[in-house]
Amino acid sequence: MNANPEVAPSLANFRETLSTMDVAGRDAAIAKLAASTDAHPDAAEAWLLLGLGHLWSVAEPPSDIDLATIGATAFKAKEELEKAYELCPTDHRIPAWLGPIGARMGETLKNEAMFDEAIAVLDKGIEEYRAFVLFSRMLVFANRPKTDSDFQQALSAVVDNIGACEAAPTDSSLHLILDPACNNSPHAYHNIEGSSVFLGDVFAKAGRKEDALASYSFGKLAPNYADWKWKSLLDERIAGLDERVAAYDTDAPKDEAWNRNDQCVLCHAK
Repeated sequence: MNANPEVAPSLANFRETLSTMDVAGRDAAIAKLAASTDAHPDAAEAWLLLGLGHLWSVAEPPSDIDLATIGATAFKAKEELEKAYELCPTDHRIPAWLGPIGARMGETLKNEAMFDEAIAVLDKGIEEYRAFVLFSRMLVFANRPKTDSDFQQALSAVVDNIGACEAAPTDSSLHLILDPACNNSPHAYHNIEGSSVFLGDVFAKAGRKEDALASYSFGKLAPNYADWKWKSLLDERIAGLDERVAAYDTDAPKDEAWNRNDQCVLCHAK
């Protein structure tokens, strides 16, 4: 996606706002993106980041927000991501965000057709870019009860996502996976660390203790792990793994990565 030079400042401003966890500045950053799309309606990347900005607001809302506002913001995110995908149908990352927001809305509204359409978008993205989009299929089904057959779709997505990254091209001299979906990158500074919590939490919920431990431990091997603000989270996960796995036999923990109010910045914050 090549950004229009005239919208580049609003793109850079939003990315800086996200990477510095500046929730107080989020609305202003979103407003600048909206102004960019008003002035340049063909600016696909501005539409994409505008949709992601509203998606961030839904995933990590302020404490005083009401459900009606969250619902309206979710609709905005969906429409903006759809516009970005329309303008740039070869950006196969977009289904990774468009699929889950559509699926969640379909579930909330009890609209089976909307849910099925969202899953179809997600599956199309997986077909084109497995290493990136499989993670989002996990997000759609991770909250289902561990005994629910749909939760197995979340578990399968995790296993397949790991396999896709293991099969990705590498730079042997740097011991580096070249696909940014599988590594830390300028726009996901701590992708490895944050993802290890998500994947490990799915394995823990499935009762796969050794796989959960391997995932949590892998996050600590990231080259810039020392700079990650949530190092204590992985330590807590590892220390309390037996209790976490056992808890899913009765009442599931409520602090899974996909239910946290910092789920976006786990990977994207500097």
